[in-house]
Amino acid sequence: FLVDETPIRVHTNLEHRGIPFPKDQAMGVYSSIWNADDWATQGGRVKTDWTHAPFVASYRGFDINACECPVSVAATENAKRCMSTGAKRYWWDEPTVSELSLHQSHQLMWVRANHMIYDYCTDKARFPVTPAECVHHHH
Repeated sequence: FLVDETPIRVHTNLEHRGIPFPKDQAMGVYSSIWNADDWATQGGRVKTDWTHAPFVASYRGFDINACECPVSVAATENAKRCMSTGAKRYWWDEPTVSELSLHQSHQLMWVRANHMIYDYCTDKARFPVTPAECVHHHH
């Protein structure tokens, strides 16, 4: 996921290692505000300041460059329409976008160091056994 051309989240396809990857279903984007300050905010050390409510989130210049999956069309049909074949390739199948560049890897490290508050991959209290997708996390 990129915000202003800066990677903020990477979900690597590790199906070859037996880890499911959501490649055959539509993906959506949504926002929510929920109270998780007892566990998600640095283990509960940082509390939500509810005096700043109401909280408002908005998207500006939101552009999704992907294959559209209308709700009126069956999921299996949408998946077929958006799958690449030898004759039809999408931008996300190109080798240049299958991995982050060195610069993008550094940007992602900066985002994590300066903006990430919670990472379930490192939450041993909630997940004593490291989730499978986190074991091979290399970004």
